[in-house]
Amino acid sequence: MQRVLDVIFRRDRLEPDIPPCPDHKVDMRLRGKQGRPARFSDQTEEEYTLIYFCPVEGCNQTAQVKRVKTQIPVPGEPPERPSFARRGE
Repeated sequence: MQRVLDVIFRRDRLEPDIPPCPDHKVDMRLRGKQGRPARFSDQTEEEYTLIYFCPVEGCNQTAQVKRVKTQIPVPGEPPERPSFARRGE
């Protein structure tokens, strides 16, 4: 919801999309994500976590960034379900 309000009020986010390593000041790389963004009609918002690591050899720094995916329904058009969730295919 916060991201939607930022877009409406045209606010600039101060935090970067990819966090920098606190020791080496280089952009971290995405290791994986936990959780799943909202995809179904009964869910409108879902929180998931992105896990980043430092690419420098021997550095053990990691960072977790929480993101919220918002699904805005279009009137009269149901959201597309992923292929693994469809019946009979």
